[in-house]
Amino acid sequence: MARKTLTEKILIIIDGAVKETGAFMYPYKGVGRDMYKYKGSFSRALYELKRCGYLEEIEIKNTKALKLTNKGKLRIIGINKKKKWDGLWRLVAFDIEEIRRKTRNVFRSKLVELGYKPLQKSLWICPYDVSEQLEELIDLLYLKDNARYFVTKIISDQDEYLEMFKLEDKTK
Repeated sequence: MARKTLTEKILIIIDGAVKETGAFMYPYKGVGRDMYKYKGSFSRALYELKRCGYLEEIEIKNTKALKLTNKGKLRIIGINKKKKWDGLWRLVAFDIEEIRRKTRNVFRSKLVELGYKPLQKSLWICPYDVSEQLEELIDLLYLKDNARYFVTKIISDQDEYLEMFKLEDKTK
């Protein structure tokens, strides 16, 4: 697994703080020890994250706060997720028109990060429960009308897919 960049670490921390408290408030107190590791580079990193469009500054009750943008949320999908097979298979089928080629390519690359592998160009398989991240990805890329996912216990040629993902059969 690749090491996380400082950008990714900060986005993950901010995302966690926002999910817990509803906002990431200045002066960045109460987020935990992870924040203090970065000291001076933290301020520079926040500036760069805002400049690159991963974070936006908002005001809540006359207090500054940071919020992940869609671009920031997209950046952290698939990062640092523990993957354990529960005996179920997840399939994603999608049909994204040619005029949205860039979106289709981003979607495919994020599927890879989530642990999916292609069966065909528009049909992908994964043994891990990443449905929450997948739903967020579909939402962020505006693909609700273009992508469907399925969960199944039985799949033909399962041995082929077990080998593809280097898994052991849970049914035996």
